[in-house]
Amino acid sequence: MPLNPTAMNYSKAVGAYETGRPGYPEALIAALPLAQAHSVVELGAGSGKFTRQLRPHLVPEARLIAVEPVAAMLAALSDLPEVEAVCARADATGLPQGCADLLVCAQAFHWFDDAASVAEIARLLRPGGSLALIWNIRDARSPWVAALSQMIDAHAGQTPRHQSGHWRWILDDPRFRLEREVAVDHPFPMSPAAVAERVLSVSYIAGLPEAEKQELRRRTAAILAEAGLDRAETVVFPYVSRLYLLTRL
Repeated sequence: MPLNPTAMNYSKAVGAYETGRPGYPEALIAALPLAQAHSVVELGAGSGKFTRQLRPHLVPEARLIAVEPVAAMLAALSDLPEVEAVCARADATGLPQGCADLLVCAQAFHWFDDAASVAEIARLLRPGGSLALIWNIRDARSPWVAALSQMIDAHAGQTPRHQSGHWRWILDDPRFRLEREVAVDHPFPMSPAAVAERVLSVSYIAGLPEAEKQELRRRTAAILAEAGLDRAETVVFPYVSRLYLLTRL
């Protein structure tokens, strides 16, 4: 199965992703079964946003494997030599069967919510192991975030997205049992300039011609100005972070 071509646009947006994307709330990490996780696989690790936060919470002897198909994103993990970096797709990791006590997909599962990738997830997880699906979701209850999201979403086309809900079929898959859902408000402080990087970090926007990206920068600045945030030293970007924790049966 070929990698979705839109996902390859992340190779053009590593810096924007690092600057514009939030980390994850500690409450979400605390909800993971980490005491029993001696081998952890992260699928769709990207530039390592979640990887860096997760590593200090693991038991000292834990093995952490980060799998990411976009080489430019995976290269950003070079500052974590203790993490095993694997450049591979989610449906063909090359990892041994039953190698994971915990498998995490942070901001990624909607890219590979297909039968082949879920079969690979089921193969990698030992019976009784845990699958954690995590997303940071823009909180459109804030009017300026709603305006920003409307601008971003207008370019989405058929790109796989969390908002589609297609991924939810795994919650009823007989190989897994949904144990709990956690939702946490996650305000993310950033500069007004970083808000534009957040926009440009979106896969389908990263692939646009430069002139169109500059227009989106201008429109982002206008949205912030209308909200009275353009001259603020810090803009608090509201997110809701969600965790779906499943057990491999």
